[in-house]
Amino acid sequence: MMKALILAILAAALAPSPARGDDADIAKALKDKGAKVAESKGVVTSVDAGDCSKWTDEDFKQLGRLAHLKSLSLGAGLGDASLPLLAGLTELESLSTNQSLITDDGVKSLAALKSLKVLKFFHPGKSFSGAGLAALAEMPALESLTVAGSLAFNDDGMAAVAKLSRLKEFRSWHAGQTLEGVKKLKDLPNLKQLNLGQRLAYKPPTSVSDETLAVLAEIKTLESLQLGEARLKADALRRLKDLPALKKLVLDGIDIPEADVEGLKKDLPTVDIKWTKPSDVYMKRIQALFP
Repeated sequence: MMKALILAILAAALAPSPARGDDADIAKALKDKGAKVAESKGVVTSVDAGDCSKWTDEDFKQLGRLAHLKSLSLGAGLGDASLPLLAGLTELESLSTNQSLITDDGVKSLAALKSLKVLKFFHPGKSFSGAGLAALAEMPALESLTVAGSLAFNDDGMAAVAKLSRLKEFRSWHAGQTLEGVKKLKDLPNLKQLNLGQRLAYKPPTSVSDETLAVLAEIKTLESLQLGEARLKADALRRLKDLPALKKLVLDGIDIPEADVEGLKKDLPTVDIKWTKPSDVYMKRIQALFP
């Protein structure tokens, strides 16, 4: 009995790994389609495909067979029908999408990716308000979320984000949320890093303003805060003194006198503050939103 067991173990150890063999074939096929593929010891660990618009269901099925894939970036062509085909990516930790056609209903399929830690949506389609993100609330590892570049992502989406209680980082800019949506972030008990940029619009309401700072000052867990594309007053920024854990503040393209920034640095001596003036493009939006 013991001899048979030992022989079986040896045979398994000497046999070629079907997973690695599959990875090699799939990697070649992906490279032929223009994807960037990273491998380690014969196993595919990262795939970056900037354009999937000509991919078939079979292509996505092959991608879903990369059981040890850790990082995946997909461009245009990813939609609801493709997501269930990726359920085999059981070790995937980071997923980034750009110009996807995922809808609020379709995003629910991502809940199958139990190892996912980082999720990014850049320029999602008009059928993605973000409301479907609530279906990801029980994902055990999800701790970082980015939604940027779509006015369709709105306050309903922010309410859904607030249900992702394990989030430690949230980033959103050039989207459609307002101050009411930002208020929802107060429900996130573990939020440490926040990057909040301006709405993708040229008329009020805004997502970043003096009123926003009063809301953010209530998120006591914040350690790092980045704000973008707004006109802010020094008195409003001083509200951030109420954040006991704040270590870093980035004011990216913020319309404020430089003297006020220097004064803020003295008022928040334990916070690393970095400030950049608005570009011409930023200033055009700021002038429209803060008449």
